[in-house]
Amino acid sequence: MKNLTNKKMLTCGVWLSLIAAWAVIPAVSKNAYVIHLLFSCAIFAILACSLNIVVGITGLPNMSHATFFGIGAYVAALLSIHFKVPFYVNLILGGLVSLLFGIALGLPTLRLKGFYLSLVTIGFGQIVRIVEINWVSLTRGPMGLPGIAGAKIGGYGFSKRDFIYYCMAVLAILIFTVRRMMNSKIGRALSAIKNDDIVAKSLGVNTTGYKAFAFSFSAFFAGMAGTIYAHYISFISPDSFTSADSTTILCMVILGGSGTLLGPVLGAIILTLAPEVLRFADMYRMVFVGVVMIVGVIAKECHLQDRLKLAFSSLIGKTKKEG
Repeated sequence: MKNLTNKKMLTCGVWLSLIAAWAVIPAVSKNAYVIHLLFSCAIFAILACSLNIVVGITGLPNMSHATFFGIGAYVAALLSIHFKVPFYVNLILGGLVSLLFGIALGLPTLRLKGFYLSLVTIGFGQIVRIVEINWVSLTRGPMGLPGIAGAKIGGYGFSKRDFIYYCMAVLAILIFTVRRMMNSKIGRALSAIKNDDIVAKSLGVNTTGYKAFAFSFSAFFAGMAGTIYAHYISFISPDSFTSADSTTILCMVILGGSGTLLGPVLGAIILTLAPEVLRFADMYRMVFVGVVMIVGVIAKECHLQDRLKLAFSSLIGKTKKEG
């Protein structure tokens, strides 16, 4: 019990230090590159935590999460450019439109499982990307949408630094909501679906409805992240939201620990910063990221840490016995 308490205190201390650094560095740094990296960490943390609702908690594959991110960004860009809609309104509308797309994807397809559902989500992402490229009269196609207004609330205009704190606030709301959800009837239903959806359905769980809820709830926060990104970067194009981005977000969830509350945040930070830290070894930096991903998957699936502890305990016990 004492060891468990010490472990919790250590974990809490590490997270508090990380959050403090995340909050203090933007306030004292004047380096635009550092500020952009911290913003990227915050955006990807929101995306990874929202995807974790579908992949980690509900156990469903989703290979098009960046698509919902892009939908929110395009909604914010179009409303800002053509109708001068303010940022805080776009934030909600971008999330709601992404939520509707999540329902549109979820309800007709969630009777599918595994590989087939993965293919549907990939196809959905490609359809949206083709629309973004070819509906030139609306999206300007590959040329993208420039001139997105910066964020303002009242008379206060956001600086690049302010966007980091705004992302952290949205992330905190998301983590708090997910934690409450995991301890509620909804969380128990999603966990039951992840373990065995047939058994869950036989016990009266509306599996299709809860799966659609997971997709739409996840899409809502991804759309909000897209809105923040659009107002931060002031320019978006179809190349900003690709299938490679969806894969990267999924890797963040797996690396940090799918189904855990804060694991995806750690995965997002590692996979955002690692390529930049290793930029001096440009030829090998992506090799490192690949190795980290493989180790993360093995540790998750095979409980590598527990096996290592057991092996070391057995080895120590054997040594003492021989002594």
